[in-house]
Amino acid sequence: MRVLFDMLHPAHFHLFKHVIAELRAAGHEVEIIARQKDCLPQLLAQTAWPVHLIRRNRPSSLTVLAKETLQAAWLAMRLAQKKRIDIMAGTSISIGPAARLTGATSIIFVEDDARIVPIYAKLGYPVAHYVATPACLGFEDPRPKRLTYAGYHELAYLHPNRFRPDPGIRDLLGLSPGERFFLVRLVALTAHHDIGEAGLSTDQAKTIVQRLRRHGRVFISAEKTLDAELAPYLLPTPADRILDVLALADIVVGDSQTMTIEAAVLGTPSLRCNSFVGRLTVPAELETKYGLTEGFRPQEFERLLGRLDEWLTEPDLKERWQRKRQDLLTQCVDVTEWIVQLFDSLTQCDSHLAKTQRPTGAS
Repeated sequence: MRVLFDMLHPAHFHLFKHVIAELRAAGHEVEIIARQKDCLPQLLAQTAWPVHLIRRNRPSSLTVLAKETLQAAWLAMRLAQKKRIDIMAGTSISIGPAARLTGATSIIFVEDDARIVPIYAKLGYPVAHYVATPACLGFEDPRPKRLTYAGYHELAYLHPNRFRPDPGIRDLLGLSPGERFFLVRLVALTAHHDIGEAGLSTDQAKTIVQRLRRHGRVFISAEKTLDAELAPYLLPTPADRILDVLALADIVVGDSQTMTIEAAVLGTPSLRCNSFVGRLTVPAELETKYGLTEGFRPQEFERLLGRLDEWLTEPDLKERWQRKRQDLLTQCVDVTEWIVQLFDSLTQCDSHLAKTQRPTGAS
């Protein structure tokens, strides 16, 4: 089996990292295309896997993103022809056309509602062979060959089969035994679907930090440059340790979709504040079905502070969230295992793959 992955964001590295490791360990050939987004190049560099990096020399914009998509599609086609790629998997619209033109099978993995990413859905879904989503998004337009699973992207790398938090992170953070700590996550909101959207303002972030610091240590993870008053709280740990921080934090507050979901599936209480609240199915399910997170729009900031004050004074909050997490895990799958099995089944049943399949480990 020969598989090409196209990654746009650090979260997509985590989504596919265990799949890639298992494929490589089994002797399958893997090619990786990646964008220069946040710490994605650094995360990939730590694996020593060969990577085709599409560099970004200018600030993100629709024009820059469109150019990168065309570069990725061209590169995917070249690699598919040279390496005889069987499956293209990723979160980018570039793999659909590249796969159609080279005879590969493309699978887009997405957990955002199509109405929130309309450009992505309009350009990417019709061309892709398959669109893989959490089961809670199964209500959307089924015209693409939609594949659904019981879970979320984050359970590809945060399922207990894949991840155990390292308590040593507390020493790296300089925490005393039993000292509480909190994480504030601030995102840049620069993706194409973030245009016109709002998250936490600098003043709101300062207010949250002041509330939290009365109860323990506060750390900030940020995509953007911080105000001078907030800069001393910047998280000192390497980017690849953020999941340990999330897992062991007492509470997470921020305006990130991904980190909110990560905190939820780890059983860490999380509060999210942005204009997407109420419009995204996955966070809504984690809130209403499992009670693992809560979302507030920017104009509801005072309500968020009220909930935060309640949580800060609840003595067994984290223990209660861990019990909720166990309920979630009983109803969800190990998403990495699901993806590997999907690739295997496609390889076995697709006539094109059957004709070109080589023995495992062949060069």
